[in-house]
Parts: sequence; C-alpha cells; structure tokens
Amino acid sequence: MTRLTAPAGASVKQAVLRFGATGAVAFGFYLVLGDPTDPFDVVTGLVSAAVVAAVLGGVVFERTPSVGTASSVLRAIVFVPALLVAVARANLALVVVVLDHDLPIDPAVVRIPAPEGRFARALLANSITLTPGTLTLDVVDDELVVHTLTETSRTELLEGSLARSVAFVTGESRSDVVHTDGGKP
Repeated sequence: MTRLTAPAGASVKQAVLRFGATGAVAFGFYLVLGDPTDPFDVVTGLVSAAVVAAVLGGVVFERTPSVGTASSVLRAIVFVPALLVAVARANLALVVVVLDHDLPIDPAVVRIPAPEGRFARALLANSITLTPGTLTLDVVDDELVVHTLTETSRTELLEGSLARSVAFVTGESRSDVVHTDGGKP
C-alpha cells in the first residue's frame, strides 16, 4: 500500500512551502466561489484552507512549490476554459451520435503515451474521462488505456491535443507525438 506523505528527505522549509502553497490555493478557490468582500467568507475561507493544508499539504505537490509552480497554476487557468470547450464539443458530438437513427457508434480501446509525472498522468487521464465518448480505463507501463465510443472521439484523442494541453500546464515538452495507430513515432 502506498502511503500519502511528504517525501522522506523533505526539509522543514519544503514542508512549510508545501503546506503554505496548498493553503493558498485552497483559500483562493474558496474566495472564487464565495464573496471576497464578506468578512465571514474570508474567515471561513482561511479556516477551510488551513484544514485542507493540514490534511493534504504533504501530498498535493509532487515537487516542492516554486516560481515554476506558480506559472503552472497560471497555465492551468488558461487550460480550464480550453478543456470546457473540448467537453462541450464532445457533448454535442455525442448528442448527434445518440440522436442519429443509425446510432453510428464504433467502440474501441486505444493506448496513448502517458506523460512522465503523476500529476500530468492524472490530469490527462481525468481530462480524457471528462470528455464524453472517452473513458480512461487504466495506466499500463507508460501508456493510458482509453475506451472510445466513436471514430471521431478516437481520432481527436489520438491527435494529441489534450496531451499537448496537459504538457503546456505542467511545463513538460511533448516530444512523443501520437499517431493514429496509437503508437509513438
């Protein structure tokens, strides 16, 4: 069983950075959902952020937060609307398939290259699953195993735009281009 704790060699400074960054992100999210001008929301947000930081501070970040982490958060802010557009497009495409009298589904399981880090893998796998018509089933070795409902959803997945978006958020390069056969070059 894997224990969710901070890395063994983490110093006190690294632990404080992890807990502080987790609390800051939780507090920011709370304020986005609430009213940042209401003192009650600010106080309850601080308490909630402290609880989240205490419970999850040691496991939220794969690496100790830095300036690079802040830039990843900014890139994620750009990614979320792009993901929502992809989800909306996939929903519309799935509605067309369901409403078509012939029901043109062509289910298949494909494998796509998985990103290196745990966060990048989780982000890509969840982004795929959020997109209607696709479902991440497993991670095997360095690949994500994905069920696709239609040829269109499979083609879009294999083109790799979601993988490139995740690489943009995490700051990793995507040298492994996905081909339509699901393999690497």
